[in-house]
Amino acid sequence: MSREKRLQPVLKLAEGKVDEASRALGYLNQKIEQEAQTKEQLKVYEKEYLQLMRGGEEPGRKMDIQAVLRYQSFIQRLELAQVQQDEQIELLQRQKAQVTEHWIKTRARAKGLESIIEAARKEEEILAGRKEQKLADEYTSNRYAHKS
Repeated sequence: MSREKRLQPVLKLAEGKVDEASRALGYLNQKIEQEAQTKEQLKVYEKEYLQLMRGGEEPGRKMDIQAVLRYQSFIQRLELAQVQQDEQIELLQRQKAQVTEHWIKTRARAKGLESIIEAARKEEEILAGRKEQKLADEYTSNRYAHKS
């Protein structure tokens, strides 16, 4: 079995790892986008509730103390949720950086294996060419020796 053929399964494994890392990157990108959208939605809610607390459509409207406290409590929870979203996004971005680094390394390994396989294929072609040339030379010299 040629060296090229022996290395093919190793290359397939390496390419599988690259694909796996690519899928993980895609998942993390999607997750980061979802978390960013959630954070934006929280900002919108906060803005809407602050506007309601300030009187919204009825600027002269009066609120009792309990309503004000409920609004303030809800606004604080929205702010806390936004902080938590920021932390989640930051965590996902760190994970993405690690997965990106892993993807780069696995892709480099796969490219290196591809290069090794290509070099082995070329070497085998050269050896096969030399073998053919040697056989042709022997055939020619045998024919010449027979004619003499």
